[in-house]
Amino acid sequence: MDAVMGSLFLLFLIAGTTLNILVIVAVLKKRKHTFKDIMVISLTCSLLSEIYFGFVWEGYGRFIDDSSLELCKFAAYGATFSALASIMQLMGMVLERYVSIIYPVTAHSYFKGNTLAMLFVLPSWAFCIVWAFLPFIGWGEYKREAVHTYRCSVIGTGKSYNARSYNYSLLILFFFAPIIIITYLIVRVQMELAIIRKMAAARSTGTTATTTRIWKYERQHFILTCIVIVLFFITWTPYALSACWYALFDSTPDKFVSYSALFAKSSLVTNPIIFVFFNKEFYKTLKRNIFQRNPLANTDIQLDSITQ
Repeated sequence: MDAVMGSLFLLFLIAGTTLNILVIVAVLKKRKHTFKDIMVISLTCSLLSEIYFGFVWEGYGRFIDDSSLELCKFAAYGATFSALASIMQLMGMVLERYVSIIYPVTAHSYFKGNTLAMLFVLPSWAFCIVWAFLPFIGWGEYKREAVHTYRCSVIGTGKSYNARSYNYSLLILFFFAPIIIITYLIVRVQMELAIIRKMAAARSTGTTATTTRIWKYERQHFILTCIVIVLFFITWTPYALSACWYALFDSTPDKFVSYSALFAKSSLVTNPIIFVFFNKEFYKTLKRNIFQRNPLANTDIQLDSITQ
């Protein structure tokens, strides 16, 4: 069993690293980088961070040596701040789509450079790193899980007010609040896309080729963003539910916590799979610049300058 699990762990590690690096390479190959591109790179970096600051060291404890409590806590810290950073970047991606579609003139002036993106990315990363570090200075605590003792967690570590208050705050700030905000923005964007489509049809007997192309581009990118967000929260929802159970009831669902944490790791692979294989722009960039020896000149119509 250990041999099988070790092989799966190695396969997951290689797949997660390769796919996330491909996403970064595809974005960097673009001639101009927008707010959206910086968000994608930052999200991918957070996934890589979770792999190498959390997942790898969990694997070390699982298959080699789990005697070091400090290493176990470090792995928990790495996984925690990386996951929190991923949530913040997802919110940034949805916010970019919201502003670009609801306020296109404002988006064009704000999102044409990288300044605004960095003003969002750097503070959000700093906030997540500090928040995940708080258990080391007395608010909350990283402890070994009851079932998988090679892994540490901040969820279900104690029933004191100190531990519960940290878990409550973690759930509110990084799970429930993001879900509410993201859902609202997604619904508003979907409504605006429907209005744009109806207005374009009303102005002429039929939509022009350019209008149709722009609308399809915005809708495709919006759908892709929604899929990434929905899958991310699906993978993390069982873990959040286990945290809610522990926070609200006296019993501790130890096995549910342990296995839901494993399920949450699937987001390290599912997100880059969506970008690499289901985003036509990414796929064409990779095929043109990496998988072909003599790449052709970039003749694709770049719609970013039109829609932002």
